[in-house]
Amino acid sequence: MADDYLAGRGNPWDYDPGPPRNRKWPRLFSETPNYRALGEAVIGSEKFRWHFGPMYYRGRLWDDQVKVLVIGQEGGQDEALSHRSFTGSSGSRLQHFLSHLGITRSYLFLNTFVYSIFGQYSGRKIRWLAQDPASPIRQQRHEVLDYVLERNDVHLVIAVGTAAKESVATWVESRGGSCPQQAIETCDASVLGRRTRILGVVHPGGGASGNLSAIKADFQRAATRVEEWANTDSSWLPEDSDGTRAPASSYEYRKLPIPFRDLPYGVAWRLGHGSTTSNRKDDQRGIQIFSASGKYNNRGHRLSYADDAHGSSTGYSDHPGDLPYEPPVAGYGDYDRGPGSSMARLLAGGRRGYGWPDWNALGADAHPSFGYGPIYRGRPEDATVIVLADQRSHDDLLTFRALTGEAGQRFQGVLDAIGIDISYVILRVLPIDTLDASTSTRETIVDDPQVRRVYSEIIRRAAIANSRRKVLVAMGPMARRLAPHANPTSLPVVEVKAWGQSGAAASWRTAIDTLESIPFGKDRSNPSFVWDGARRQIPRFDLPYGMMRWQGSSGNRARKPRRGSSPSPDYYKLLTPDWVYDLEPEPLSPAEQAAAAHAPR
Repeated sequence: MADDYLAGRGNPWDYDPGPPRNRKWPRLFSETPNYRALGEAVIGSEKFRWHFGPMYYRGRLWDDQVKVLVIGQEGGQDEALSHRSFTGSSGSRLQHFLSHLGITRSYLFLNTFVYSIFGQYSGRKIRWLAQDPASPIRQQRHEVLDYVLERNDVHLVIAVGTAAKESVATWVESRGGSCPQQAIETCDASVLGRRTRILGVVHPGGGASGNLSAIKADFQRAATRVEEWANTDSSWLPEDSDGTRAPASSYEYRKLPIPFRDLPYGVAWRLGHGSTTSNRKDDQRGIQIFSASGKYNNRGHRLSYADDAHGSSTGYSDHPGDLPYEPPVAGYGDYDRGPGSSMARLLAGGRRGYGWPDWNALGADAHPSFGYGPIYRGRPEDATVIVLADQRSHDDLLTFRALTGEAGQRFQGVLDAIGIDISYVILRVLPIDTLDASTSTRETIVDDPQVRRVYSEIIRRAAIANSRRKVLVAMGPMARRLAPHANPTSLPVVEVKAWGQSGAAASWRTAIDTLESIPFGKDRSNPSFVWDGARRQIPRFDLPYGMMRWQGSSGNRARKPRRGSSPSPDYYKLLTPDWVYDLEPEPLSPAEQAAAAHAPR
């Protein structure tokens, strides 16, 4: 059944590691203007949905990899969860359009705004924020767009919707060209590149308002226009190596799923599957994702959540200039680029002989459309402390990494106490959601020979990856059950209770005392071996690019509802902590204040 959700997407071990750190991309994205305060200063109210952070890009950021640049207006809730642009319904429409042109990978998606907006893109004030030369939003966007041209030979720019067409027009004008916004394809594209052409299409999102026929006709026109340009110059827009350009007459307005190579490692498979897969809840405070069997806004399904996951700021930490609802600014290079190609394949069950079993056949009720991504956190090829850990929250599904909720935040203090800052890997037992499964079901799955075989190979690879001495920590009843059958190099094993079990804190302190007597490689000399029990924020270098500061903090942030008397495997909800939700906008900088003074009144 899992294969049904992989079709047309490549392999889950092909993934986007995030922006290359040796280029300006991470810094440019980190210089996002103060959207919230600018919106209030110019429009007089909150204009941007800020709670789930900005969405910067999707596609290629390495040099000379972008032939097609797609510019839209903003991201939606699917993009907020995937931390990549154009991953919802509109993104899948554009994915098919590019595929029709023979472009399967040499593209980059950006937007007019990196935050979603409330309401429509209309009126002088929102247009001032987007397009006026004095607007910090326009200035920062142009820096990003100019850098695309600096690192690539862009052949085609596609503007999707009114806001994007205006953004392309002001970009062309900023580079000395002329560009009538009502005839975007007549712009002076030569200021973007010697062979660059500009194409405009209506936004696919307009189909919901009854304009579907007009949208289809406009995309058909666009396909014909590209065909005419290609016929005039056969070298203008070469197909990608695995792409084939189809005749414009055969174009169909439909969707393609987003390739895994565009998304972070461990992403929930449901995201980018080909349509909108989530909806906003709780007055912007929550986003609910639903399975392939679920419903948008759970229509027809009556759900009940046990609580609202209020959370607290205990353990949260950041640096000057950071905002809780954005990725790091000061440490913009702090993110996990993934486990490396060989280990990524093994963790995802893609290595020959080490595939994951059919989970549902073993009794699990986890919906296969969510996949099995959040199996690890840390550095599997540079670890001295290898941790097998039972699942303790649903946060992992939406951070794409293991043990990122309350239990993981507590365990960071244990790692600190034993002198481990970076040399650890946490392997979740199991990679699917079994938090609500019975003990007997979990035991059946953990005892499966193939499950033992895969974990044994993962731990073996981690154990031999470097020459330093190592130790295996088994946290929770399933991890302790699995450890004797998944320790092929006979590492010393320290057993501990899972956080939330009775006596867990005492068990962890005993484990720390035991670890003090076991020789293993440490990152710091003379660690305290004293644990204060406090919650800590999951380090940013453990999480994929784009995660907000508040993710991996404030306790468990994700919830699974009940439908009737049973937990529903079809829905999960990620909730902003109250202390973040209640924040006022940060004050504008002096430069932003000066810019806003020029806005229309």
